[in-house]
Amino acid sequence: MRTDMTSSLSSALSGLQVGMKSAEKAANDVAKLTTGSDSVREVVAPLIALQQAEQSVATASKVIKTDNETLGRFIDEKV
Repeated sequence: MRTDMTSSLSSALSGLQVGMKSAEKAANDVAKLTTGSDSVREVVAPLIALQQAEQSVATASKVIKTDNETLGRFIDEKV
């Protein structure tokens, strides 16, 4: 069980890192855009990427929360 939790926690932490890096890149892309006539079209892709990064981070956070709750129950049962 410990190996499963370690593996899922590692995956979740990796997901958090990837999501945060994606969010940072998308936010920087949006910030760099100017207010020219093509900017509306150009801003759509980074905004979608930002939403995807948000979902990735939220999902990874839920995995960490579940691992934490599972570990808490496991410790309570063993004690």
